[in-house]
Amino acid sequence: MATISVDMIKKLREKTQVGMMDCKKALIEANGDFDQAVETLRKKGAAVAAKRADNETNNGTIQATVAPDFRSGTLVEASCETDFSANTDAMRGFATTVAGHLLASDTTTTGDVSNNDEVAAIMGQDLHDTPGVSIQHKLDDLISKIAENIKVARFAKISAENSVVNAYIHPGSTLGVLVELSVEGQRPDDITALVQAAKDVAMQAAVTNPLCVNPDQVDADLLAKERALFADQLRAEGKPDQIIEKILPGKLNKFYEGACLHHQKFIKDEKQTITQMLDEVGKKAGCTVRIARFVRFAIGG
Repeated sequence: MATISVDMIKKLREKTQVGMMDCKKALIEANGDFDQAVETLRKKGAAVAAKRADNETNNGTIQATVAPDFRSGTLVEASCETDFSANTDAMRGFATTVAGHLLASDTTTTGDVSNNDEVAAIMGQDLHDTPGVSIQHKLDDLISKIAENIKVARFAKISAENSVVNAYIHPGSTLGVLVELSVEGQRPDDITALVQAAKDVAMQAAVTNPLCVNPDQVDADLLAKERALFADQLRAEGKPDQIIEKILPGKLNKFYEGACLHHQKFIKDEKQTITQMLDEVGKKAGCTVRIARFVRFAIGG
């Protein structure tokens, strides 16, 4: 039987972040073979995952990675059982690793946000910077440390050549937004102001939770319900129908100010709407800038 030294145990712990006793047991089981001990601990993580697969994962972390040229970005939600685990460096590091892999890979989604099949598909992919180690391997490693049901809940990826993409992660990492600003005309060489504007818009969406970007994107049924609600309120105030029809456009504009990102008051300067802020930024940069899309993830929502 191979001699298991303290240095071997420490080395395995440094690589896996698993407890010293578990590392020692894995090395003994592997008869001192380091790589086999790593695989043993991964299998342990997979076994824990199988046992806890039905446990609810109502906590988690949201992380983002944005390309250096700000033409693409990713947003990842990794979920787990407890708030304590969600706040660990290991959980945040795993979600960041997945986000970085997705940014570097050719992974795409059919919609703005991944579906269950697309999440399942990425789990078997080898990490872009670690051949032979898949996302599932990294997840098994994480579960062997934390011993909870952990999973990649969803992800988003935005790529656009003539746009500026940026993200905002709210303190606590339970809320994150990825934004694409489209540039009409030539994308400026100096995009510093556009990068900041994209982050400001992402922060705005994090705080206000808009339904969409523009009024024409509001669900028709929802709009009809809002219109009917406003009309009923005005009738209750004794307003005749002909007056109600004149008042309703103003009421709906107020609704759009809350629901539609372009129409919202800018949280950093409420004298401006988001559109006006973007007009100002675009004028200085020599282009026209608008919000093309945004993706907002919130743990539990």
